Amino acid sequence: MLRKQFIRSLIISGIATGLISCAGTPAATTQPTAVTTAANLQPTPQPTIDVGALVATPDTSASGAMAVSVSGTGEIKTLNDADLNFQVTGTVAQILVKEGDSLKKDTLIATLDTALYDQQVAQAAANLVSAKATLAGFQADGPDSRAAQAQLAQAQATLDATKPGATSADIEAAQLSLNAAKLNLKSTGDRLSLAKTQAQLQLDLASQTVAQATAQFMIDEFNWKWIQDKGTYPYNPSAGGRSNRINDASTRQYESIYDISKSKRDAALISFKSAQIGYDQAVQAEQVGIDAAQQQVSQAELALKRLTKPIGKDRAVIEAALAVAQAAVNRLTVQRAQAEAGVAQAEASLTLANLNRQRAEIRAPFDGVVSFINISVGDPANPAGRAPVQLIDAVNLQAEVQISDVDIGGVVLNQSATVTVDAMPGKQYPGVVTFISPVATVVGNARLYTVHVKLTDIAGLRAGMSARISLIGN
Repeated sequence: MLRKQFIRSLIISGIATGLISCAGTPAATTQPTAVTTAANLQPTPQPTIDVGALVATPDTSASGAMAVSVSGTGEIKTLNDADLNFQVTGTVAQILVKEGDSLKKDTLIATLDTALYDQQVAQAAANLVSAKATLAGFQADGPDSRAAQAQLAQAQATLDATKPGATSADIEAAQLSLNAAKLNLKSTGDRLSLAKTQAQLQLDLASQTVAQATAQFMIDEFNWKWIQDKGTYPYNPSAGGRSNRINDASTRQYESIYDISKSKRDAALISFKSAQIGYDQAVQAEQVGIDAAQQQVSQAELALKRLTKPIGKDRAVIEAALAVAQAAVNRLTVQRAQAEAGVAQAEASLTLANLNRQRAEIRAPFDGVVSFINISVGDPANPAGRAPVQLIDAVNLQAEVQISDVDIGGVVLNQSATVTVDAMPGKQYPGVVTFISPVATVVGNARLYTVHVKLTDIAGLRAGMSARISLIGN
């Protein structure tokens, strides 16, 4: 307010001076001369005006408006910059760019050693295949389901055959059912025996893999513990009568070998457990399947006997067999639901494994320039206290300035602005206001608002340059 009053006083004084000069020079009048002594001199208070931030000059337009310039110092900044990190742990295996390279979005920048994550993906994929195979066995059109449904139908037919009034057609149908039951018994035994043999082969192969992976892991674990305890090379602990100290690069290599070996051992154990479950299921399926098929034969024989020599005293036994057959069908329904859940879980595990594999890479999130790289091949994924890579958008630059609360009223969106930098003396960069902070930042006794100015010309500008921004308005 004091600044505005001062400007208004300057204008009124100028107008008054012009009017007096036009009226002519008055006659000289003798005025008394005041005598002033040092004793009665008093300082006259003067207003303090910061004219560096707000400068007013008369407008030459007919409207007579005042052109007001709000200015301040700021900085050239990028619209986009990103500190890029690996999202998983590991050891850096490749760095595919260098500082200063211009990159397109999604360009691969660096990768970790992905052996562990590749193994996890492969294991998750294998588990998914196993889960789908288990589900296939419980599908409505699968062999187990068909056998259970056939057993249920046979039990129902046996029960129906105990009713009086059987005809020759009924007897013929019963004989055909008996023949079919015997044929089903043979085919079921052959099929389930083959499945058990295949499961046994898978179990033997998984057992061999576990033995090999465990043996290698014991070697790698011994080497890694030796390095941790002794700090020397496991196979050459001394040289020239002195301890052969291991360097950092070799230490990281041995650690990586240990991690990969442990992962392979764990994966082999998981595969073995899966194969063991598959074998146990095959053994159980063979026993259950053969028993069910044999029961169908027995029921068919009983049904035929009931027709040729009708008796009714065993009806309760046949009804019990029907209940057992129905329970078997219901049990398969529950097992099918469990198998479907197993497939869903395996799919989720595969998705997570693929995601972790992708997170072992750093890719450019936007078009930009690599401003610095803080990693080398063999380093940990994310060094403490610093990002591995920084990417900046060197094309889209803007000026950022802090304006005091006294002057912020003279700033509006889309307002014209000019920017100057020391690196380019005499050159003015035009721009417009694109952002005004709605909240002030308090610095000491000052309250400052952040203002962004979009530049239409960035030739010669770099992020981080100090800048002088002038905002012109009425």
